[in-house]
Amino acid sequence: MLIPSSLNAFESAPFSLLPYPANFDSDGSSEVDRANAFDDLAKLLEKSNVKFKQTSSANEASDLFVSSPNEQFAMQEDSAGRTKIQALYTLVRKSSSLAPTTMSRLFTTLCSSLNHFCEIISANDDPNASVNQSLNDTTAAGNSAGIVNSVFRDAYFTHLYFLFSIMSSIEAQQKLATKGGDKNKNKELDLSMMLGMETINMCAKCMGGNASKLWKFAVAEEDVISMPCRISYQILENSSRTKTFRTVALNTISTTVCAFESVTTTVVAALVDLMNSFEHVSPLIADLCADGSIPESFVVELLRDISRMDWSNPNNAKGVKAVAPFICELAATKPHTVVANFSLLLPHLDSEPYNLRSSIVQAIAHIANAAAPEENAEEDPASEVENENDNDDDNSSSPSSSPSSSSPNSKSKSKINKSNNTETYQKSVSSLLNILTERAHDVSSFTRAAVLRSWSSIVESGALPLDRVQSVTNLAIDRLQDKTVAARRAATQLLTLLLDHNPFSHSLDPTPYKAKIAEFEQWFLDNEPASEKAARAVAALEQQQFISKSDALSSVNEDEVSELDKSITEANQKELDAAIKEAEELAEADADEEEDEQLSEERANKTKAFDFAISAVQFIEAFEKANANLQGMLLSSNNSDVTEALRFFVCARHFQLPCAVAGMKQALTLMWSSEASIRDEVLHAFVDVFIAVPGTDGKELLPAKQIAHNLLVLAGNSTTSEQASIEEAIAQLVKTESIPSEVFLILWSVASKATGPPRAAAMLVLSMGASTDSSIVDSSSRLKHLMESGLGDHAEENKDWITARSAACALKKIGRAQSLATAGNAKHIVVTDIIEKLCSVSLGSWSEVNFDGENAMAWFCAAEQAIDALFVISTCPEKESEKIIVGLKEATFTGNSASSLALSRFFFVLGHVALKLLLYTEELSGHVRRGNASKLLALQELTDKAKKNKTKGSDEEDQDELDMAAAAEAETERQVADISEKEIVGRGLLGVFSPLLTRVVANENDQFSNELLQQTATLALTKFMCISNEFCEKHLPLLFSVLQANKSTDTTLRANVVVALGDLAFRFPNAFEPYTPRLYACLHDPSNRVKRHTLMVLTHLILNDMIKVKGQVCEIAMCIVSEESGLRDMSKLVFNELNKRSHNPIYNLLPDIIGQLSTSTQVKKEQFRTVVSFLLNFIIKEKQNEMLVEKLCHRFEACKTISQKGDLAFCLASLKINEKSIKTLNDLFKCYKDALFDEDVFRSFMGILTKAKKFASNTLQETLTEWETKLSAENADGVENFNAAKKAERAKEKASKRNVKNNAKMKSKGKSKKKKCYDSEEEEDDLVETDENTININVGGGGLEASNQPKKAAAGGRSSRSRRAKA
Repeated sequence: MLIPSSLNAFESAPFSLLPYPANFDSDGSSEVDRANAFDDLAKLLEKSNVKFKQTSSANEASDLFVSSPNEQFAMQEDSAGRTKIQALYTLVRKSSSLAPTTMSRLFTTLCSSLNHFCEIISANDDPNASVNQSLNDTTAAGNSAGIVNSVFRDAYFTHLYFLFSIMSSIEAQQKLATKGGDKNKNKELDLSMMLGMETINMCAKCMGGNASKLWKFAVAEEDVISMPCRISYQILENSSRTKTFRTVALNTISTTVCAFESVTTTVVAALVDLMNSFEHVSPLIADLCADGSIPESFVVELLRDISRMDWSNPNNAKGVKAVAPFICELAATKPHTVVANFSLLLPHLDSEPYNLRSSIVQAIAHIANAAAPEENAEEDPASEVENENDNDDDNSSSPSSSPSSSSPNSKSKSKINKSNNTETYQKSVSSLLNILTERAHDVSSFTRAAVLRSWSSIVESGALPLDRVQSVTNLAIDRLQDKTVAARRAATQLLTLLLDHNPFSHSLDPTPYKAKIAEFEQWFLDNEPASEKAARAVAALEQQQFISKSDALSSVNEDEVSELDKSITEANQKELDAAIKEAEELAEADADEEEDEQLSEERANKTKAFDFAISAVQFIEAFEKANANLQGMLLSSNNSDVTEALRFFVCARHFQLPCAVAGMKQALTLMWSSEASIRDEVLHAFVDVFIAVPGTDGKELLPAKQIAHNLLVLAGNSTTSEQASIEEAIAQLVKTESIPSEVFLILWSVASKATGPPRAAAMLVLSMGASTDSSIVDSSSRLKHLMESGLGDHAEENKDWITARSAACALKKIGRAQSLATAGNAKHIVVTDIIEKLCSVSLGSWSEVNFDGENAMAWFCAAEQAIDALFVISTCPEKESEKIIVGLKEATFTGNSASSLALSRFFFVLGHVALKLLLYTEELSGHVRRGNASKLLALQELTDKAKKNKTKGSDEEDQDELDMAAAAEAETERQVADISEKEIVGRGLLGVFSPLLTRVVANENDQFSNELLQQTATLALTKFMCISNEFCEKHLPLLFSVLQANKSTDTTLRANVVVALGDLAFRFPNAFEPYTPRLYACLHDPSNRVKRHTLMVLTHLILNDMIKVKGQVCEIAMCIVSEESGLRDMSKLVFNELNKRSHNPIYNLLPDIIGQLSTSTQVKKEQFRTVVSFLLNFIIKEKQNEMLVEKLCHRFEACKTISQKGDLAFCLASLKINEKSIKTLNDLFKCYKDALFDEDVFRSFMGILTKAKKFASNTLQETLTEWETKLSAENADGVENFNAAKKAERAKEKASKRNVKNNAKMKSKGKSKKKKCYDSEEEEDDLVETDENTININVGGGGLEASNQPKKAAAGGRSSRSRRAKA
């Protein structure tokens, strides 16, 4: 049967069906009548289907469709089957108009008929055979044996086509409804479609299994067998139906492909087209290929068809995105097939679409994962089955072989084949891994990230070869510096996985490995074979002979060299022959006496262990080198970088990598991040490392003793800045009760029983916990315990200032304890004793005045914390401070002189007490303001109530009270300001010592040149200046003179002064403003530390609007090209933060920055362009770009050098150009046309032109053409003029050189002729004339300038004669 091209073709010959049956009322009066008519047709089909299902053979079924043996199926109008076919055609053609029940009945009838067709075909070997055969024997004889008659076959195919048509129509309607946004599902229709797909699938199986019964020689009609696939394609196109119908649709395609090889090419082309058009299809096709029944040739043909496509065509951009996942998915399911045909994919690794390259490298990962030894046995059952089938074929082909004799041979052959296949596969995988390594440097960041993820997959599956562990680690470390976030994230994840799956051990501490290496080396030396010892001795002797010969030859004359050389050679040769002979004898002895087998085995084991230890150390060292990059990622502005780096350091800490400690401390600084997610991640990491059991995700905690030990180690080995971050983390954990209370009990036990650093660390951790929960420290018993342990006899005897400092830190957490405690109770007594102890610490009375060493520096930290604690717990800290100052003064100035250390201590306490008094004063004023505010609020409420009562007298009284309260508040503010300005460092005790302080800081005649003394005195002076505006204005010049005087000596002093200047600028901005340029000048300090402090201070002041951002900000911009990464990052931070502001500060500053940098002789061309490129990235708005283009064009006229014009041209080329900008450049051509002769300038403008052509409209094309013509013409003229001027300049230089040379000759000849003394003036004139002739002759044709030169000389001679005559 010839399948029609469309459903309407049934109305043409040979079928000639009608749109409606003859008795069908197609023009019914209503839709109800039409629906009833369609329902009647469905009933007619059901009745005929009942008769059809009663048949048991093809011939019996054919009787229902034809009336005579020679009749063709449904061709004649009076045919028996024509009525049914006509009804089917009408219902299928009008399927979109059918009611749901009618549609369901139609599907049921069609599917039932097709099921019976398949039953008859599959029933027995001869489907035509039947007990009740109604046709003549000639009909059966006319058919080939075992092949159904043509009527039955045509009826079967027609029913199948009708089912295909109705399902195709429904799918098309469903697709249109989905595009239109209609997502309502018709469950009844879906059930009918599922029934239809199951029937289609059954028909495909029937045709595939019974092709010899349907077609002569089993040669199938392609139009018929492709129908099940065609409806499956339509089903797969709709992504909303794939979940429901994917299995049956894929089975249908699989069945067709397996049964009929002739459709392979057609199906492959259709599937490739599907993948090109729909992104969701690729995984489905990969699942189809994974079906074990699919022939290998089909998969290879599919790969070959994909490889032939031209992906460089821009029209295939969407297609490559959809097809690329198929390669990856196929490699995951059939790795052996892909690796065998990988040559088809290799050329596409150089193709332009990154999606395809990424998919190929991911396919390599799946192939490598299949090579993992433990997975081969599970994932490659197909190869075993193939080997067994091969063996069975071999056995069946040899008739003489019996099962008993052939079984061992087949098993051994299977093992050999399997091992050979595995070896070949491993070699292929190794080559592919080399390709994977190369692609890590792909131009696309997506592909680079895909490569790193592929390596992660290989590592995670355990398929990474041991010999590649180090190279993959180095590759991941290298990619940590990638410029894209995705690649850095993938690299960090790969490093984390490499740690998790490292082949060495759970501990990566390098110390034991290095110890083992030393042990092995010693063992190898002790157990070295005699032959190796002899060879080593020979080598050493040869080296010694060479050295002695060289020394001897160097000390001998040339005549004796040959004799000495000969004698040395003879002597050395004898010794060498003896050594070689001895070595040979020892070797023969070793050969005769075979080495003990046990020693040989031990040596082999030791060698393996030695190589293992070497590899482990190299692995650890690689991670140590990556530490800097990983810590840099913690400071990244991207949350992904921070998160992945944190997870790496958590993993590294579990494996005891040395870099993990520094990394975790760096990570703790992120507790101050403004991002809540970052803070949560840091807390989670802190818990994983120090609180919880590794691998439990914080759900299972370590024993309390272990937690306490971890916290002690962490706090004991941290700096002051790190301690602040640790305190914040512990405070958060205490608030959420994540740290058990037993931990703090253990810490109290350590604080009382331990000595030295552990005791100090325990008190420090207790103070950190008390910052959230003061009850950890604040009780009479614990305070007494703290005083005895940290400030008691033990600390005093051992001069343990570190423990005293930790105790003072803990005391700061208890608040104003002395005022809160009742006088006379235990807590009040303990607090009073503590205050006395703190005063002793501040006085340094535990040791002599001039103590030195580490204790001297430790005292400063202890005294600082003790004074802080005094101002927290004491009710009258100013009195306690007075006692301390007076005591220190008496201890320091005992005679006519004072030691530098004693003065340093005294000045340190003066400065710190002054600053604390200022804070204390502001705290008291705050209490007063809050008290006044509460009273004022109560009074305001009374006033409001009085206003409601409308009593005039009370209103006036209340208003008077309000005015008095406001006046009292203003008086309080005035008094506080007076205390701060004039009392603390003016009329008070501290003011007495300010002249001494300024004299020491001034250091006239180097009387106070001690480094520590200068640092403490300057620090105290800056603290004094922070208190009083008047004092600050008076001493600011002195401070800057100190900064200048110590520019090449004390870096610490300069760094401290810069920080202090930032505080002064913040407190007194008006007084500091004239000195702002001098603060910017500190960015040129020779010390990177001072530069870093200066940039940090300027960043703080600029971002807080304490200083105005002017053209001096170009000094900060130059830090972008600094050699130090810290300066680069901080300077970029400044501009990134400025860019977030609404008033466009960078746009306003750019012209000045460009102007200053381009005119500076200290800025190199590369540096200028790097800085400007970075800043121009912030100019995003089109209007700003347009304005900058105009401003920069006008600046060309003010440039003095061509290099400045080149810089401006580069800036123009770096801007985002639009149509208006091009017109501006064309209009202002006269501004820059004089610079176009320069190659750099011309290149920049041509770059702008190239960019503009990419987006140029038709109207802009004319402007571009005009502008390009003007650029080219001006460039040509300018280059010609420039070359001519250059040539003239060279000619002028040559002429001047000739003049100089001629003058020199003239002078030499004049001297030779003037040997006599002429008495008369006439004789001198003759001499001059002779000289003129001589010069003219010598010059010859030397040009105009050369010929005029003698006349000038003659004129000069006459003037000299006239001067002599006058004399």
